[in-house]
Amino acid sequence: MIILLNGPPRSGKDTVAEFITLMVGNSKVHHMKMSRPMKSGIREIFGFTDTETKALESYKDQSNGPEFGDLSYREMQIKLFEHLKETYGPEVLGRIFLRHNRQTMKEHIIVSDAGRKEEVLPIVESCPYGQVGVIQLSRPGCNYDNDCREDLDSTGIKHFEVVGNKYDLELFKAQIKRVLVKWELLDDEEDN
Repeated sequence: MIILLNGPPRSGKDTVAEFITLMVGNSKVHHMKMSRPMKSGIREIFGFTDTETKALESYKDQSNGPEFGDLSYREMQIKLFEHLKETYGPEVLGRIFLRHNRQTMKEHIIVSDAGRKEEVLPIVESCPYGQVGVIQLSRPGCNYDNDCREDLDSTGIKHFEVVGNKYDLELFKAQIKRVLVKWELLDDEEDN
């Protein structure tokens, strides 16, 4: 199954990806990001080192100074995405995703930053019905301002759950476990 995590920045998508990986098992899960092509492109274009890339990730909403057009790392990714979208169509990230994940040996793929209807459409259309699930996250104070992502809708998707991240971490984890049990990816008795 391909599990798409959707929600605004800081809503808990990477945390949910970690929960799912731990609950289902690392040997069964491949975690990836739709933003990988932009991050790789920016890294190559500007020659960022591993250390610089980690720093950019840590402060992704802060300006990187005039050398980079006073853009934050997030804004740099959005600009590159807009160029790709204009040149190759709005579904370009979905097509890149499919190309890079044809040969995965894992049972499940988690995409922790699915954020545009057009980019998930090729994924949904390429999979048998019921093999794509969406967990849409919300969190108080988190929104899509200054971001190019949006809420996905459930059209053509059998497994679609909305989860609010407004409690403590253990309750949030329990909500995700409930979704995995409902989708039959985890037994109800399993205590992970």
